[in-house]
Order: sequence, then C-alpha cells, then structure tokens
Amino acid sequence: MALALASAIALMHVTRAVHPPAGSNPVIVMLGLPGWGFLLMPTLLGASIIVAVALVFNNADRGVRYPKFWF
Repeated sequence: MALALASAIALMHVTRAVHPPAGSNPVIVMLGLPGWGFLLMPTLLGASIIVAVALVFNNADRGVRYPKFWF
C-alpha cells in the first residue's frame, strides 16, 4: 500500500500536478480491492470530466489560454 501511494505521489510530482487528496485513490484500491473498473469509472472518468469542464470554462471568453503548458 505504501508503494502504491508513493508511486502515485511521485507520478503527480513528475507531471507537476500534485494533488494530495488524489493519493487516497491507490489506498482505496489497495484496501478495498475493487478491481480495474474502479480506476476507469469513477477515477479516470471523473478526472477527465473535470479537465474538460476546466478547459471549456477557462478558454470560453478570455484572452488567456489555459493551460499555458501541459508538462
């Protein structure tokens, strides 16, 4: 479980998108053993929707492009 959490935090740090509450996802997976479906349905789908809404909202009517960089 510690390795899963450390890997998730390290990956977030490398991508410069550190979000400490997201570290709970590997803990939930390791404790509950929900399977790969948990990674796809609530986690990946939710994150994709949040990024899509942020892109639309922040680029809709402003002169500033969001995001300025991805990595």
